[in-house]
Amino acid sequence: MKAMEVWASIDIISGKVVRLVRGDPNHVIVYSDDPVSTACRWERLRFDGIHIIDLDAALGRGNNFNCIKKIAECVNLPIQVGGGIRSIQVLYSYMNTHISKFALGTVVFKKPEVFNEMLETFGPERFIVALDFKGDSVVIEGWRSDTNIKVVDAMRWLMDKGIRSFLLTDVERDGTLLGPSLRTIAEATGVKGALIYAAGGISSINDVVALSKLGVKGVILGRAIYEETINIEDLLSIARGL
Repeated sequence: MKAMEVWASIDIISGKVVRLVRGDPNHVIVYSDDPVSTACRWERLRFDGIHIIDLDAALGRGNNFNCIKKIAECVNLPIQVGGGIRSIQVLYSYMNTHISKFALGTVVFKKPEVFNEMLETFGPERFIVALDFKGDSVVIEGWRSDTNIKVVDAMRWLMDKGIRSFLLTDVERDGTLLGPSLRTIAEATGVKGALIYAAGGISSINDVVALSKLGVKGVILGRAIYEETINIEDLLSIARGL
């Protein structure tokens, strides 16, 4: 098995660590009221990075900026932050924090002029584009709107702009522990030069092995690590090819 990155997900609503089932904000599982201590735990367990989503910002009902800033101050792992990053002002508010990449979604498709300004100001290497999908079509605005653009078509368009990193999440499997959507991910890994991270439904080491065989760069785990359906130590050992 080729070594791959394993990231821990921290989704935040109202300062709490949560998971949404199939992207439904009315179906929330709360795991902790302390995202900072959760991040420190994942650092101690030697994950490769932490992927933070501000669900309040994604849903347009506030933000958790102060909480995310505290996480960035307390851990030394690479951090990706996404959720509601739809203006260049939001990026500037994060600029003095220890955040390695920003995950963009809605702004890419709804405000291409803003997205272009972000690329020109900060460079495409600072971004990972989150291609949340249902079927093989990209959805945006907290998974509520269908763009009618296929994942692979979106990737090729974005690679022409210099984007190389993509996070693919099957929102119908996200938070379900039903396994990842291998077909769409296999199509994505076939795009030459793309670095694919996968999320949504991953529940076992076998799921991670299957994704590695497809050529995925890394996985982002949520419910599987919070509910301990997957042995973290064994997973990290296997993923690193030890």
